[in-house]
Amino acid sequence: MTDDRRRHLQDLAGTLWPAHTAVLGRERAAGAREVDELLVLPSRRHPRLVVPTRGRAAASVVRHSGEGRHARARLTAAALALGLRGGLTHLWRDRLRVSAAPGTGPTLRTHLSAVLGRELLLGLHLGPPRANRKPVVQLVDPSGRTFAFAKVAVDDLTDALVRDEADALRRLAGAVPGPVEVPELLHAGAWLGRALLVQSALPVWLPRREATPARITAVVAAIGGLDRRDGVALTASPHWTGLRDRVARLPGSAAAAHLRELVDRFTAAVPGARVSTGASHGDLTPWNLAVLEDRVLVWDWERFRTGVPLGTDLLHHALQGHLVARLGPPRESADRVLAGAADRLAPLGVPPRVAAVTAVAYGLDLATRYLADRQHEAGARLGDVDDWLLPALGQRLGHLEEER
Repeated sequence: MTDDRRRHLQDLAGTLWPAHTAVLGRERAAGAREVDELLVLPSRRHPRLVVPTRGRAAASVVRHSGEGRHARARLTAAALALGLRGGLTHLWRDRLRVSAAPGTGPTLRTHLSAVLGRELLLGLHLGPPRANRKPVVQLVDPSGRTFAFAKVAVDDLTDALVRDEADALRRLAGAVPGPVEVPELLHAGAWLGRALLVQSALPVWLPRREATPARITAVVAAIGGLDRRDGVALTASPHWTGLRDRVARLPGSAAAAHLRELVDRFTAAVPGARVSTGASHGDLTPWNLAVLEDRVLVWDWERFRTGVPLGTDLLHHALQGHLVARLGPPRESADRVLAGAADRLAPLGVPPRVAAVTAVAYGLDLATRYLADRQHEAGARLGDVDDWLLPALGQRLGHLEEER
């Protein structure tokens, strides 16, 4: 993983500082004209964060890295941020030094500073391997205030996701009722021929409240209400037709063949099933939201869709919480969430049989996403859906067939 993150940082350097020379080390290159210098934390051997050398700005990036994580991680980030803010940046010798020859073009930082009309510094969090991994840049002003976040596409998959998120933020502007607050789209453009978006920073630093089931249910109901329709024939709906088309286009593999079999069985098992549909965040995870006293901040809208069975976001929130936040065994986590769908969706007014149908439909959709995105090939921990998700779906589908 360490080697992967180092390689990832080297790849990012070519995206954020094109045609520049980026060197990870401790010493300055003689005669180089440096245009950027950043700290690499905790070290160049184990890079996790890349932050500005200015204390207040560095502290802001480090503090943000602890938001929404477990208590120990938050305390560690807070202590480190306090030291950086107090002027201890000189203690970190490992730097990313970026230099340029005369006449070299702009960097992403200078480009966005010009577009947004203010001086901006940048910070980066280096995440684990995923097919949809891309630079998510924290844009901080010299005083340490986080101004915005930028997403930069690096390939066809991330290009589509960044463009989709820009479209979603346009549609959601001022449209989400109830407790949900959505980032504002500040800029949508291109960088190196790929999609680029900048969105406002939500106030994640405000005091948080417990993300109770009632609060999460209220969020899902508010989002779903944007395009709610009741009594929709699921297997004849555009959502299901689109899913079958995506499954048909999957490259050949044992997992894809298994998924096609399950989709065919599901279609035959629930031909008359009717569900309520609505808008869906598409990736409503514990780390993509923050519950405050009077509202819930929700970000990362790149998977936003409409016409999705109501309650899908609740199931996804629960599953990802088990898998990632609690590091539960994947198969056990899938079994638990799929089996508990009736209780989880009851507050939305979803009947038990419809909840069971919705759960299997959700799982098939998630498996399709993982396979279409080639998460397994990218090294994602949960990418091999034939090892955990598809067997769990087969078991739940068996119950639906028995109850038919």
